[in-house]
Amino acid sequence: MNEKYSLNEETLKFIIDFEKKLQSGKQFTNKELVEKFHQSTFYKDSFSSYYYNASNKAIWYAVKRSGNWELTKKGTYTKK
Repeated sequence: MNEKYSLNEETLKFIIDFEKKLQSGKQFTNKELVEKFHQSTFYKDSFSSYYYNASNKAIWYAVKRSGNWELTKKGTYTKK
């Protein structure tokens, strides 16, 4: 049976799990977070069929929803 996954939901789960392991003040670019997401267990093979920057937008969405990150400059986030 094929399970349906939501890219935004899985990305938010990844960000929440990832930020638990970080100290405040750690900085990551959007690109770095996308790479870490792609290497995580939250990334599903079906997401590779999405348009090329879907993961970038999903990371942005997850970081905003989490509420534990600050945008320090365009494309760079700092854990609060």
